[in-house]
Amino acid sequence: MIGDQIDSELAAAEVRRPLRDLILLLPHLQVRTGNNLDYEGAEPALLQQIETNADITMRTVHRGTAAIGRLLVAVSPECGTGELPADCLEALGWLLSEMGDLAATAHNLAAGCQRYTADYAPRAPKHIPNARP
Repeated sequence: MIGDQIDSELAAAEVRRPLRDLILLLPHLQVRTGNNLDYEGAEPALLQQIETNADITMRTVHRGTAAIGRLLVAVSPECGTGELPADCLEALGWLLSEMGDLAATAHNLAAGCQRYTADYAPRAPKHIPNARP
């Protein structure tokens, strides 16, 4: 049941483009002294949107990383024969490293937003538009 719920959320996320939305919502957050995000001063609707997009992004990255790992296992015999160039494997390593950092940062953003919106229950949902790149 939980797996089905996650699959349906990720399928719906493809339409919304959560990573793109996350990146374009971040400019709405203020930064306090010490380079800390000002969650407390942000609008709750903004925090809720960031939290949702960060959470979906994190789960998508985790699932994609697992899929890449399975593909690497499947092609591992080709690595020994030289059919798969070493620079290709190096590039995949760097990509996986960056994706891991992205997932960890998305988790931190989602947790920070959740802390300040735990009791947020608007009567009518409010949508904060993305910043324009």
